[in-house]
Amino acid sequence: MRKILLLIVVTLLLSLCACSVPADDQSGMPPETGTRDKVTVGIIEPSALVSREEAENILGVSLNTVEALEQEKVGLKQCIYEQEDRFFQIGLTQQAMMPPEQTQTPESLFRAIVDNFEDAARVEGIGNEAYFATPGLHILQDDYYILIAIGNLNDEANREKLKEAGKLAVRNLKAVTGSNGGNIDDIPDEENHDK
Repeated sequence: MRKILLLIVVTLLLSLCACSVPADDQSGMPPETGTRDKVTVGIIEPSALVSREEAENILGVSLNTVEALEQEKVGLKQCIYEQEDRFFQIGLTQQAMMPPEQTQTPESLFRAIVDNFEDAARVEGIGNEAYFATPGLHILQDDYYILIAIGNLNDEANREKLKEAGKLAVRNLKAVTGSNGGNIDDIPDEENHDK
């Protein structure tokens, strides 16, 4: 099942890239949006956002790191932790990993994916924007697109675990990129974007 979910997302991202237009032709988006200025951080591994141990704490089961996958064309790196019938999948789409000729950005891919799911439901308080949509929680934070999946999205307990994982991933991303001084202890557990 997780392989099918992974395939859905990668296929959508690749199809969006195949249909990409030059950056200066995108709706209102300038050719350079400042994204490349932040590349100095380098390529971030998704396990830096949610480690295996952190995923175990969220799911309440022991997990093994099973796969690390990447799709350079869309700047996607994924990590899957699993044990028998439980899994935790985290993907990170980042400009630093995209080839220079790629005109899409993590934000444009996030918007296109979320717009393709009619049942996408907004989630407040996580990242700049977040939505529940197949296969899990889609998060836009600064110039990064995070996707976390753990199983049945219709299960309320899974949604709560996804929210917990999403908040953790955003805190850890801010610490890695230094967008909050690089000190994870200075980042509040609950971000309030409703103001």
